[in-house]
Amino acid sequence: MLEKLTEAVIAFLVISGLAYVIGTGIASAAENAVRKRQADVGLDGRLQKLGILGQRLQSRKDKMLPRLAKLDAELKSARRRHYMVNKKILDLKMARSQLMRVLGEEDAFLRMERPARKFIANIVNRHVQRAQMDQKEHPFLSRAWSRTQQATIWAPTIGDAKLMVEKSFPPATGFFIASIAEPQGDGEEDLTALESAEMEAVAQERGG
Repeated sequence: MLEKLTEAVIAFLVISGLAYVIGTGIASAAENAVRKRQADVGLDGRLQKLGILGQRLQSRKDKMLPRLAKLDAELKSARRRHYMVNKKILDLKMARSQLMRVLGEEDAFLRMERPARKFIANIVNRHVQRAQMDQKEHPFLSRAWSRTQQATIWAPTIGDAKLMVEKSFPPATGFFIASIAEPQGDGEEDLTALESAEMEAVAQERGG
């Protein structure tokens, strides 16, 4: 029994050794074949070329970084200009209804004995305001009249200026002089009286 076991162990060792030798030989042959194939296709040369190409790409990247930074700054500047242009266009759209309205300029300086004075009036249309509050459109006036619109009047006195404004913008059609003043500060007494009368008119209208 012991002899058979010994023979079996010896046979196993012999077979294992042969398998190891055969496996090593096969692995060595495969390695040699791979090396030979790599040598045939010039793998070392290709790896060297790829290394050189990588260095060139890195160099090109380093050279492009300052240019990219400059282009980024120019892009940000262009975006700022685009924003400012759009803002200006929006402001123009908002102000397109703010026309330059000048009254009495034709004969402003014809009367030497009573030279014309310059007044600034802020006018609003209450019919348009009421239509806007009701979410409607006025039949023939722009919605801009829901806000005060400025007019320049050349007249001898503030009373004449008020009459001139009311003639061009009749109160019967909803126009109301929110304020009227002389930019130089003259005619303060007339201005105070007119503003008091306007405040009384507003109070009466609101009360009605």
